[in-house]
Amino acid sequence: MEKGDYVLSGALAVQDDLDAEQIDRVSRHLGGIATVYLAHDTVAHSVAIRISGTMSPDDTRIVEKRIEKFAEEYCSAGAILLSEWNGLSTWLVVGMNWQVQCLLKFAAVEEQFARLAQKDIDFLVRLEPSDSAQGRSGNLVTSFSVAVEEPFR
Repeated sequence: MEKGDYVLSGALAVQDDLDAEQIDRVSRHLGGIATVYLAHDTVAHSVAIRISGTMSPDDTRIVEKRIEKFAEEYCSAGAILLSEWNGLSTWLVVGMNWQVQCLLKFAAVEEQFARLAQKDIDFLVRLEPSDSAQGRSGNLVTSFSVAVEEPFR
């Protein structure tokens, strides 16, 4: 199985009562397959994360599942972590389930808005009639094109 350089980094907002033993448990669990840096800031109630090493995709899944479990148990808010394996970057969304769902929906909306900035996109739009136009019949579907110019830099 192919191995590649892996880095998971970011920060998690954690509960006030998180203790060092809980962080040590995660470090010990992942220490066999990665270099683990977890730093608890008791003032900011956060944990900085950097987990790295040369590993297979299966090992990366083990790391990410363990961090997801830690986040579900001890995070006070959802978080988005940067996961990089073999030069490919992805986002790992962790935390309490309902917050993760909100972040994923936000990411999907953000992706849709990013597509709007691409050049020469065609749209198919369905226009809803206003209350005053309810009696009229006709085709409510139309299309239009948007050309986006790059701003000067």
